[in-house]
Amino acid sequence: MKTIEQIVEKIRQPDARDIFGTVTSDLLSFLPFAQAREFLKPEITDEVWASGGYPHPLTEENVIGEIKRYMPFAWEKANDCRGLSAGRSLQHMQTWLWLLDADEAAAGLDNYSHYGKPQLRAICEELGINWAALDDGRWRNDESSYGVAPLAAAVLVWPAHLAGRGLYSVSPAAVTR
Repeated sequence: MKTIEQIVEKIRQPDARDIFGTVTSDLLSFLPFAQAREFLKPEITDEVWASGGYPHPLTEENVIGEIKRYMPFAWEKANDCRGLSAGRSLQHMQTWLWLLDADEAAAGLDNYSHYGKPQLRAICEELGINWAALDDGRWRNDESSYGVAPLAAAVLVWPAHLAGRGLYSVSPAAVTR
């Protein structure tokens, strides 16, 4: 897992690709108020921060839970050919994988096709999520084509501590947004 200090440092490094603030927002949610304060609006107090449910516990189980809860929404955007939303979904995944020290897997999400479906499939397979139950079976690169049958998962490099983590698997019906 990344540390609080590493999270603060990453937030301090501007990333031109984070045009919607997705990465920053995801990272901030794991910071205690004392560390998050410099990135928040002045009117956000410790009490307001805590009332919003922050910080999220910075544990492997919780971060993997974030991925699993978000996965149906990510597939919905990919299935519906929602380019910006599908790209933002992969930014969430990159951030959460980075938090898990899966830097190489996170970097493997930079270049994607088919609205990120090969990458989502790879993450699902690694974490024991039934991706086929979330997929509409039409893999397209634009909304006007009929698409092709599902392709192989993207090749993502997983650190040893995460490899084969199907033990966290849950049925798609049990996953909520």
